[in-house]
Amino acid sequence: MTKVLLPVDGSEFSDRALDYVLEMAQGEAPLEVHLLSVQLPIDSGHARMFVSDDDVSAYHRDEGLAVLRPYQERLEAAGITYHWHVLVGHVAQSIARFAKEQKFDKVVMGTHGRAGMTQLLLGSVAQNVIRRLKIPVALVK
Repeated sequence: MTKVLLPVDGSEFSDRALDYVLEMAQGEAPLEVHLLSVQLPIDSGHARMFVSDDDVSAYHRDEGLAVLRPYQERLEAAGITYHWHVLVGHVAQSIARFAKEQKFDKVVMGTHGRAGMTQLLLGSVAQNVIRRLKIPVALVK
């Protein structure tokens, strides 16, 4: 069984990555699919002064689940079982760390396909994930 990590962010690029995973699921080898939403931490000291850690955790979980919901629905409609995860942190680092810790065979993720100066200035979550991992990473445009 191939253990696949599918980080999603609610974008059309993540939608296409899910399409790719659904196609993979039609193949002969069974898949173990894991959906992942990475939420950015709330770093503002001012906000943290007025909100409890439990409330911040609940906020991150709710936001992550809202992102995951459409992907869960599509996987369920296709009859594919899956696991879901919500992490908080730097996106690329969190994806790579989780992929290593959980020993995934492959990561499938959408890419915004930026090029040139925009790519140099903004960097790329996908490129940062690839740099951190030694397992295959399928980038879907």
